[in-house]
Amino acid sequence: PLQVLDMCTGTGTNALAIAGVRKNAKVTGIDISAAMLQKAEAKREQAGLSNVKLIHMDATNLQFANEEFDVVLISLVLHELSPDLAKQLIREARRVLKNVGKLIVVEWEEPVSRLKRIPFHLVKKTESAGFEDFLKCEMDQYFFRFGFEMTQTIHCDYSKVMVLSKNDPV
Repeated sequence: PLQVLDMCTGTGTNALAIAGVRKNAKVTGIDISAAMLQKAEAKREQAGLSNVKLIHMDATNLQFANEEFDVVLISLVLHELSPDLAKQLIREARRVLKNVGKLIVVEWEEPVSRLKRIPFHLVKKTESAGFEDFLKCEMDQYFFRFGFEMTQTIHCDYSKVMVLSKNDPV
């Protein structure tokens, strides 16, 4: 079965959605916040999903073996972190990802449409100081530094989904 890790799962929304669609997958959601994990656990119980494991864990110091997961998901997290913390998190993601695995990163993206930029302005104002700089990053180069290459980017209204593969060892 597919082994999926949802780093910084929060209330488990993505982990539970994946587990619901991929019944044969083994999904692990980790988060450093016990309060968030309690909410995730309540949602898991309500959904009746047995293929999701929720674990209290620091994403910068994962307690998993090297190359344990087929897919690692990092959703709407990196823009919140300092560069050093993001570096630690991405390096851990790379370590636990199988060589043929996929890293999926979801992040905010400023809309092209002027009309959609209006509500996005509110997002920008509520985010941390480094948010706008993060938005301007060349994501290909950003992830290349950590041993990943972009294989696909899917643009949504206010976010983008980036699919990455390991490149040469770092």
